[in-house]
Amino acid sequence: MSEQSVSEQSVSGQSIETAPDSAVDASDVPRVGARELALALKILSSGNGLLLPSVTLSDDDLRRVEQDFWQISPRARVRKVAVLLRFRSFLAACQSRHVSELIARHGQQALVSALEAAAHMRLNAKWGFNPHKMARAISEALAAAAEGYRGEGQPVPA
Repeated sequence: MSEQSVSEQSVSGQSIETAPDSAVDASDVPRVGARELALALKILSSGNGLLLPSVTLSDDDLRRVEQDFWQISPRARVRKVAVLLRFRSFLAACQSRHVSELIARHGQQALVSALEAAAHMRLNAKWGFNPHKMARAISEALAAAAEGYRGEGQPVPA
């Protein structure tokens, strides 16, 4: 193995908290917390109630979210970049028919599932999230929640 490939592996193998400040790998954006994405969505919605992410947004709206998030978030610079890259890709995936229909049909529960999926799914910044994989992750989370809800009212077999 060459010296260069060893150093590349060590940088890409680091967690976001220990990676150098300038190391955001656009081919595999680090995972973030769903709450951080929810904060960006809250900033986007500021005072207008909750905007559904399927609404088409202007570049000015996105710039405002990025500037406000940058000021509000106490996280490291690399973490902020990862959150904002994931947030833009999340909004783009929400424009797809499958994801937007799930959010429209299931409301806030689907939106929370979509944020959780966007926080943890693999993301290539060039290509964004795969909308079909995101829709499947949302559907599976909704089904699991419904199954858990149905199971709560029934006695557990011994």
